[in-house]
Amino acid sequence: MFKRTVFRFIIAALAAALAPVAFAHAVLKEASPPADAVLDTTPAQIRLQFNEALEAGFSKITLTDGRGTALTTPAAKVEPGQPDTLVLGLPVLAAGTWQVHWSTLTRDGHRVKGDYAFRVK
Repeated sequence: MFKRTVFRFIIAALAAALAPVAFAHAVLKEASPPADAVLDTTPAQIRLQFNEALEAGFSKITLTDGRGTALTTPAAKVEPGQPDTLVLGLPVLAAGTWQVHWSTLTRDGHRVKGDYAFRVK
């Protein structure tokens, strides 16, 4: 009886300890420009850093203006030597609010997405 109780306790403790790891998804750690930034000029690029490596072929950034019209840009790329960072080069942007939409597939197979806005004066 005692051995069975100890065994169940150990199994429950392991399951509780490993659950956050098993169900973890990529998290956006840093964005440049940051959310809600007000910029005097167009940033050279949008740079998104995550807490884990990305799958380049399944990761993208789309930029839309205040009317929801998507800006035509080359595809975003995973930064060479930094598999957790996605970068999109930008042309000169008109003044106004710009919405950044991103989606990615991490190497562990989890798809995540998000968005945020910044403004150019």
